[in-house]
Amino acid sequence: MKPEDRVSRQVGAALRRVRVQRRRRQYQVAEAAGISRWELAAYERGRQRPSVAALAALLRVLACSAEEYGRHLGPWGCLS
Repeated sequence: MKPEDRVSRQVGAALRRVRVQRRRRQYQVAEAAGISRWELAAYERGRQRPSVAALAALLRVLACSAEEYGRHLGPWGCLS
């Protein structure tokens, strides 16, 4: 697996953890962030990486700070 694939999976898994913790459904979050549910699903599965703007919109909808999101990402050392 390429390092960028690992990053995509880790970013998506963290996004899903935050969403589930907030007890929000994919369609609710996606609609509020202005993206499709299918895009959000692809992000969460690590099949597609969100742009910075999309990630910022998603975190805003989830009322999640960048610092909190970073804690959900885990240690970056595991990506090497």
